[in-house]
Amino acid sequence: MDALVRRVSSGAEPAHVAYVARPALVADLREEIAVQRPDLVHLFGWGTASLHRHLDGVPAVHDAVDPWAAGLGNRARSGLARRLDAGQARRVGAHEARHYPQLAAVVVRSDEDADLLRRQVPGAVVEVVPNGVTLPPAGAVSDEPVLAFLGAYDATSNVAAAQILVEAVLPLVRSRMPDTKVLLVGRDPPPAVRALDAVVTGTVPDVAAALRRASIFVAPMWSGSGVKNKVLEAMAAGLPVIASPLAVQGISVGEGVVVGGSADELADLVVGLLRDPERRRRLGQANRDRAAELSWARSADALERVWACASTS
Repeated sequence: MDALVRRVSSGAEPAHVAYVARPALVADLREEIAVQRPDLVHLFGWGTASLHRHLDGVPAVHDAVDPWAAGLGNRARSGLARRLDAGQARRVGAHEARHYPQLAAVVVRSDEDADLLRRQVPGAVVEVVPNGVTLPPAGAVSDEPVLAFLGAYDATSNVAAAQILVEAVLPLVRSRMPDTKVLLVGRDPPPAVRALDAVVTGTVPDVAAALRRASIFVAPMWSGSGVKNKVLEAMAAGLPVIASPLAVQGISVGEGVVVGGSADELADLVVGLLRDPERRRRLGQANRDRAAELSWARSADALERVWACASTS
């Protein structure tokens, strides 16, 4: 019912804006601006860009994370929710075009997403602040022929990737290495994922420990937007990564990440690595070394540079 009310009350804005710009929040925001008079306001998440109207001239940076219009269709939604969302993509695009040029900067995670927004909203200042990863304690990676994938399965792109891995890549691998298994890690696996020929963990307390039950991380992603933190987490856990081009978008990768453009190519790469344990260990260590450089401190420094420019512009 709340979702329906928001869609009715949002006017020309996307429905989510009615949730973000709640009257009590706007009143508190106005009061804080009047009392504190900050140099800059950081607006985080889809829909928050419209809050610039309540800042009394204080510059704002909007951290979109991913382009909203491009990512809207990646959420798993019920049939009723999809019907209620009819027309939302058009409203989201209009929202970005209306509000983004009024902001000091809009922040996304990859050059590809930044280029997309610059084309869609030419008047916007779009900056890239890459994601980071927390380096977990070192641990041994399995030598068993197990392929891992990680995702939040309320995103349709992750469900599709899991299905591609199990239904398209795995049979090609098993034709040469019959004992190969798949491990699917991550929260909210729907029935379509639980039905796959794989070990499905659901939510785990320690992602790195769960991933290390496998010997290779495979990310066959052909849909979705934004930087795939799952790849960063696999690198930090010390696994070699085999991925589609989209899965490594926005990630500065090195020796430990191997890219394949089709299920056949991914399967060939998997088989080659499964048969070469020494190379697996070398690639996994290369990934962990690279992940050590991709810290959240690096991301914070990049964001602070955006803030500094925005507050003086």
